[in-house]
Amino acid sequence: MNTRTRSQWRGLALSLLLFPLAIPFARGQPVAPPASHVIFFVADGMRPDLMERYAREGAMPTFAEILENGASGENGLLPAFPPNTGVGWTTLATGAWPSVHGSTNNTFHIAGTDFTRRTSAFGPGVIQAETIVEAAERAGKKVLVFEWPAGRYYKMKGPAVDFRSFFSRRGVLVNYDLPGQPEGAKAFGLEYQRITLTGATGWRNVPRSFSPPKEALLTIPTTFERINPTRTYSLYIYDSTDDGTVNYDRVLVAPGKDGDAAVVVLKRGNLYEVKVRLLDGRTAGFYLKVIDLSPDLTRFRLYFTSISRVNANNPELEELLAERFPTSTGADYAPLEAGIIDEETYVQQGLQWEAAHWPMLRYLIATTIPDLVLVGYPVTDEFSHQFLPLVTPGAPVYDDADRDRRPDGRVAAREGYLRRAYAGADRTLALVRSLMPRDAAVFVSSDHGFAPTWKAINAGTVLRDLGLQEEEQGSNCLPRKASDAAKACWAGGTVQIYLNVKGRDPQGVISPGQYGAVRSRVVSAFRSLADPATGQPVIAQVLVREETERIALGPDGVVAFLHPWRTGDVVAVARPPYQFDAATPGKKVADAPFFGQHGFLPNLVDLQRNINLRSVFLASGPGIPAGKKIKGVQMIDVAPTIAEVLGIPRPAEAQGRVLAELFSKRP
Repeated sequence: MNTRTRSQWRGLALSLLLFPLAIPFARGQPVAPPASHVIFFVADGMRPDLMERYAREGAMPTFAEILENGASGENGLLPAFPPNTGVGWTTLATGAWPSVHGSTNNTFHIAGTDFTRRTSAFGPGVIQAETIVEAAERAGKKVLVFEWPAGRYYKMKGPAVDFRSFFSRRGVLVNYDLPGQPEGAKAFGLEYQRITLTGATGWRNVPRSFSPPKEALLTIPTTFERINPTRTYSLYIYDSTDDGTVNYDRVLVAPGKDGDAAVVVLKRGNLYEVKVRLLDGRTAGFYLKVIDLSPDLTRFRLYFTSISRVNANNPELEELLAERFPTSTGADYAPLEAGIIDEETYVQQGLQWEAAHWPMLRYLIATTIPDLVLVGYPVTDEFSHQFLPLVTPGAPVYDDADRDRRPDGRVAAREGYLRRAYAGADRTLALVRSLMPRDAAVFVSSDHGFAPTWKAINAGTVLRDLGLQEEEQGSNCLPRKASDAAKACWAGGTVQIYLNVKGRDPQGVISPGQYGAVRSRVVSAFRSLADPATGQPVIAQVLVREETERIALGPDGVVAFLHPWRTGDVVAVARPPYQFDAATPGKKVADAPFFGQHGFLPNLVDLQRNINLRSVFLASGPGIPAGKKIKGVQMIDVAPTIAEVLGIPRPAEAQGRVLAELFSKRP
């Protein structure tokens, strides 16, 4: 199939998909009182049931006030399929299902492209539908997008801030043996620098040490040599207390052995920022934490994050934020799952997001004065991934993260982490409301819910055992050879299997005549997949691509997932506690190194098992009655309703409806 023919086919297929689901673009009689300003706030991974619980208990006063004086969805709203980040945020922004906007998971394949490549939902040029941001600017509104996945790639004039880029490795420098190392660090691509502290020599301009000072060398290897060099820092470890005892308590960090050039002096337990210049002159930064510093130095552990830099859609704005504000950061799952840091450090780095990003948010709202502001909060997702099953009674990992069948005694602490994440979302929304006009309408949602998980399925092993891969693929969506007949692209509870078909894919190996038989073998393999330890089936549903055109999800609606050239030939959905990330090579089912996941069936709710995949929906503002509950809200309805409130045309490809009942005083 030549390029022109393929393009014509894609356009025809997309138009056929759009036709039965399209909503007329013309505005009728307005159903909502207009609001001159709208806040669209999304907390990643927030569950409606947990939000309401924490609001009742006083941890979320802002959300509690909206619940009382505004409206909410009945158990939130029905999210898109699969309920993962790359799908959810794009659906919220466009009011369209994945069949239209084109983001079919966090990572996916585009038919007709190199079979050994993959596409990220968070890259440029992925979204194929207009967003509420573009619709608002087209109508003359000023818009700010802040910490919204892929937001910096929206076609917009206003500022957009979108997470961070990384330029180095991260890891620990340690003078004693950590359990499971260095294997754990290697598995996650982390630095494990095992050193011996030696007597400090050749230093000048350093504080007096009341015990013989020690030294070490920290190396932060680069991942982009042309942009960031490998950096080395000398560490001067000293005793600052004149108390007659050995009591090492400070670490001076300098690029050389000169105290006057020190970049920071560390105490145990705190997170310290260090700013650097990249080779092209741009500003970046990283964080250091002394996790262990015993008085006699028998245990010394220094954690260093990746050198990173905030992302924005304007180079000048990006540099201003990088230079004038704290370095963008967030919770980093890999060091925790690898076992080189503790839970407190993971949480501390996650909450540092607030210290870094709240000042940026204040500055951007004050300078932009937006009519519409889109703000995301990531910590609810980050903490749910790590702690949800550990606080779920009945789960085999309940209070037992290392699976040694001895209670950790940390249920209260871990429950506190989750509560703090939800409270952080509340505080962030409160900050945004305080910076915007008092009469601003507020819409609150989340991209997906969450379920406890502790098992991982290796889709690559399944394909290898079927003979469709010569060697098991080592990475998500990346087969080892272009001649492999199939590959798996996954995120959370959903995997898409793409077949390498002649006439469709450049390196095609499966003939059209073989296609049906090969696909049937894949379907059978996943449907029959079971946990070898228990015999329990691990897959909830397997669909062939044409079955994903309209996925019925109960009374709340239908999700359109079939995209002409981005949906897999087979789509398999796991059942919790099984999911597809962080699988063990060579094992179809094994323990997962983390706890808590999304990406299952969007309407999956089992509160007795602490499962709720539905998303939050709250709204308050002019004309919205207090305490109103709305049934049947779908994720595609949010953007059209915001457009209605702003008095602007809906996003061009939006498929959702305006929630007219939101503004009715009738029950």
